[in-house]
Amino acid sequence: MKYKNKGIVIPYVIVFGAVLALILTSLLGYISYRYEQSVRQASRSNALQAAEAGLNYYQWYVIHTLEGKSSSQIEAYWAGEPLGIPYYDGQVTNQSGELVSNYRIEVTPPLQSSTIIMVKITGWDVKHPTLKRVLNVRFRKESWSEFAIIGNDMMRFGAGTEIWGPAHSNNGIHFDGIAHNLVMSNIPNTYWDPDYGEYKPAVWTALPDESTVFLAGKDYPVDYKDFSKIGVDFGVMKDAAQNSGGIYLPNLTRPYCGYHITLRNDEKLNVSKVHSCGSVSYAVSSESDPVVYDVPANGVIFVEDDVWVEGVIKDDHITIAAANLIGGDPANIYIFHNIKYTYYDGRDILGLVAQNNVTIGLRSDNILEIDGALVAQTGRVGRDYYNQSSSSTYYNRDTITVFGSIVTNRRYGFAWTCGGNHCSGYRNRNIIYDNNLLYYPPVFFPTADHYSVDLWEED
Repeated sequence: MKYKNKGIVIPYVIVFGAVLALILTSLLGYISYRYEQSVRQASRSNALQAAEAGLNYYQWYVIHTLEGKSSSQIEAYWAGEPLGIPYYDGQVTNQSGELVSNYRIEVTPPLQSSTIIMVKITGWDVKHPTLKRVLNVRFRKESWSEFAIIGNDMMRFGAGTEIWGPAHSNNGIHFDGIAHNLVMSNIPNTYWDPDYGEYKPAVWTALPDESTVFLAGKDYPVDYKDFSKIGVDFGVMKDAAQNSGGIYLPNLTRPYCGYHITLRNDEKLNVSKVHSCGSVSYAVSSESDPVVYDVPANGVIFVEDDVWVEGVIKDDHITIAAANLIGGDPANIYIFHNIKYTYYDGRDILGLVAQNNVTIGLRSDNILEIDGALVAQTGRVGRDYYNQSSSSTYYNRDTITVFGSIVTNRRYGFAWTCGGNHCSGYRNRNIIYDNNLLYYPPVFFPTADHYSVDLWEED
């Protein structure tokens, strides 16, 4: 048959062929497009895998390079030629050894007093090098300042204690206050509670309804915290104070008691020599005229003696360490009056690290506020027992608030009970964890040995 149109005769086969050619051309174009899309998708997937390979490599590298290193060794590493600064290029090959993809690692080292390493990792496939996948990864070394309180001894938190933040002990915990966060112990099952003369669960309360005590629950056993590691950093802090722009205050011969440091909100501090002090009250009886110091650039103040601390800081990250490394009695930190931040957004960070005790003295403020992270390496953070004969005015106090964290080797306590009733110290105890310590612990504060991935996100 023939098709007639205005006198022109066109065979049907020609029409059919033209239509078929058009269909085939469209189909081949679609197949080519889908194939290209598939290749591009595979390249994007390979690019992401390359970036993840870079992440795995850097994580391995950081663990093997920095794990177990002292603070000074880590500082020296970042001051040298660390991998990834300004960048490090790596390759990914298949089982035949053929290059498949590439990655680039770009590292932002931690700021002073920070435990954060920021890493940008870019991956791309060799077939489509313009199709890049970018990962932003935050590595963080866990700090002991991530807890409201860490103890190495049996702990008792009585009525009147309220804690906002995680609480941990390497021993058992008796808790009759209110815990707004998790309460944890290293003990797997039970411990001997000397207050009750019997075995008790690792974390327990004497109150009838523990749901009103452990508002976020309890957990045991958890990892052990090694207090012996704190002592290693004292030598590092002393060296930083003497040789790296800090302040070093040498040991004073007796009858001097130590030093009195008053922090100021103008980036300065007053330092006096304490001529005499109470052996029971720990109060300063007489002292020299103060000498004014600038807050050191590296934030380290090392006192080779006992030290009394009070005052206000502004826009500063400071660690005051008290340790006698030349022999003799271990050093203590004494607090009688408020220690306050000006800002509560991370601009102000204070660490008070004592070789022995961090002690609240007899004539302490009735309403006492302490902003900072407190550490007692071999002793305890707390207040001695005083009865009415010690001072009818000062033996009982009202409220103490610690905004920061507490690390105490021996049993903590700002209050005492007699026959089940409050009889000495602070009736109300508030321990509030400062979230800024999570990423900005005080300089040379105890940390875990290694960095781990804290945040992973793709651009």
